[in-house]
Amino acid sequence: MKDKKYSAWAESRAKGRNRYIIFNGVLLYGLPMFIFSAFVVNKPLADGYTALNMAQSLGIWLFAGLVIGVNTWFSNERQFRKAMESREDV
Repeated sequence: MKDKKYSAWAESRAKGRNRYIIFNGVLLYGLPMFIFSAFVVNKPLADGYTALNMAQSLGIWLFAGLVIGVNTWFSNERQFRKAMESREDV
């Protein structure tokens, strides 16, 4: 892990896991993907795309964002710990 990424992750890490997962996963991934899929790919409330379909799509994309957030948190945390160990050895 390079110094810039190491220090950036140290800052994100200090803010907390839940905040990272909600902000980076759900809000920065899940919500834009929902907006894209609901309003660009599908025409809202046209051709049988109902409010129920939209709500289901929102739930799916927010859950996907949650999964992405958890995955990236643990991946970055693993890389950070390896980098910490290698920095302590030097």
